[in-house]
Amino acid sequence: MDLYLEPGFLTCVASEVVDLDRVEILSHRTVYDPFLRQVGLLLKSELELALGNGVASSPINSQLYVESMATTLVMHLLRHYSTAKQPNQASQEGLSPASLRRVMSYIHEHLADDLSLTEVAAVVPLSPHYFATLFKQSTGETLLQYVTRCRIERAKKLLAHKPLAIADISQQVGFRDQSYFTRVFRRYSNMTPKAYRNRL
Repeated sequence: MDLYLEPGFLTCVASEVVDLDRVEILSHRTVYDPFLRQVGLLLKSELELALGNGVASSPINSQLYVESMATTLVMHLLRHYSTAKQPNQASQEGLSPASLRRVMSYIHEHLADDLSLTEVAAVVPLSPHYFATLFKQSTGETLLQYVTRCRIERAKKLLAHKPLAIADISQQVGFRDQSYFTRVFRRYSNMTPKAYRNRL
């Protein structure tokens, strides 16, 4: 299994947390890294699940998901395989209240869209990776976690108040695949969308 990060992407992420003139990723050809193995297996299992179900729009194709995983890999490389000092932590203040309100308003207005980290960061505007750090400091959640939670909460309201098909609700809250929507809904609610509606 090969995992490849675009060098330009790695540079963009690294520039937010370290002085690039002092960073060099060292070559390690024989090291065993359980974290990298786990990330690889996670990506592999998601792809196999999508292929096995014949699903064209898999969660693995979500821009938020891919960008989050790639950013995590870069930070892991910087921490464990670079000659730089530990990355300086970004400001702990997070986003300003006004910026956070603008971002949240934008997210709620575009829940049905395939939101990307780059797109949401442009609302402030900040670079995507610096924005991701400040957003997590402000909310305690990653952008992907926050967007997913908002989508599930909106889905609950639609299930309660509108006689829409579950497939239509899935589309309206930004899930292109109904089976994936059902899995995520169950993870957040401990029941399927159909069971939730029946209980109401």
